[in-house]
Amino acid sequence: MGKVAVGYDGSDPSKLALHWAGGYAAASHAALRIIHAWIWPLFTRDVAPVKGVAESGLRHAAEVILFEGVELARRFSPEVEIEPRMVAGLPADVLRQESLDADLLVVGNRGLGGFLGKLVGSVSVDLSGAGRCPLVVVRAERGEGKPVVACVDGRLRSSKVLEQSVRMAQTLQTKLQIVHVDPSAPVWKRRTSSQTHSHDVLRNALLWVQDLAPDLAVTEELLSGHSVATALVDAGADAELLVLGAHRREGHPGTLTTVLTHAHCNVMIAR
Repeated sequence: MGKVAVGYDGSDPSKLALHWAGGYAAASHAALRIIHAWIWPLFTRDVAPVKGVAESGLRHAAEVILFEGVELARRFSPEVEIEPRMVAGLPADVLRQESLDADLLVVGNRGLGGFLGKLVGSVSVDLSGAGRCPLVVVRAERGEGKPVVACVDGRLRSSKVLEQSVRMAQTLQTKLQIVHVDPSAPVWKRRTSSQTHSHDVLRNALLWVQDLAPDLAVTEELLSGHSVATALVDAGADAELLVLGAHRREGHPGTLTTVLTHAHCNVMIAR
């Protein structure tokens, strides 16, 4: 049985991530590990209940959050085996460690706001570069009929993107769209050697997918624009999931961060 791990801190985005992760775990017949990272032991030893005050203390507060997550998951996905875990540490550090033995890691697009949010920083951005298993950053509920969009660049890592995109499309029972961005010229200009290469990238990706999953509905599209990140964000406007490689091509720094920040759909980092 596979394992889907999800970070949960009680915030609305983490509840959305929990709902998505539970649905995916059910569809893929995987167990669901719910992880609550609590940071207070890093700053104080005083986590025990206040003397004479029932149900008090920082540890109890963290346990309540985790219990709430378990109850929500049971309501969303009653058939899924659930493993709750409460681990002391910063969320990105805790979830990075959890990614070592998970088949998929799921997080919300943002966590708690205020002081704690500033303290822990952007967990999804941190994990996009340092996680060990595929990562899904959730910002929207499941949408019936919306495609999985696989972003390929023609390099070897594109096979990982395609493989995991196919698996996602099959599990979520939806279609697959393959896209490639050619930022070299507008589409209305005469085709350049770069654009010819881009069409070859798409054709090869399509053939690869058709060989791997001949029954899967799949289309391809060449995107054009001066900004790779903007083109990918636009490509995901009506997608269930936008799938990218862990490292975008050289010459386009910050693409992952930009997509994670501005995407309208859920984003998967393939590994």
